[in-house]
Amino acid sequence: MLDEQKQYVFAWASAVKRAGYRPGVYCSGIEVAELAGGAISTARDLHDSAYDSYQGSELVFWVANDACPPSPGCAFPKRPPSPESSGAPFAEVWQFAQSPRRGQFAAACSQSYNADGNCYPPGIDRKLKMHLDVNSSRLADPSHGRK
Repeated sequence: MLDEQKQYVFAWASAVKRAGYRPGVYCSGIEVAELAGGAISTARDLHDSAYDSYQGSELVFWVANDACPPSPGCAFPKRPPSPESSGAPFAEVWQFAQSPRRGQFAAACSQSYNADGNCYPPGIDRKLKMHLDVNSSRLADPSHGRK
């Protein structure tokens, strides 16, 4: 991210925190190649910058990473994968499946999706077209915004 973009996010997070809420961000955890070499994800870039310049902010990270692996794809195990398994150890929530399946990232787990490329909840008639994005969380109530 550009420094100006990160400054905007941190200013917004400060305002949210002053209002009595806990700020959170939804961002990509998929590593991409950097021009100068190495790899970075938006989540890691923002997290590392937050802790460098935002003095240990209390940002909650909802990380999207549907790349297989680490994603199990459109799966509903009794014990969902932990957000740390997303590749972002600081993630509180991990979105590990998206509908429709994004072939460029989730091709390796296409067998876990419906033939139409979507993720459907178990036990629901697929004719209803109830497409899902599947998440796991470390928090019992990840949408509870107040501290």
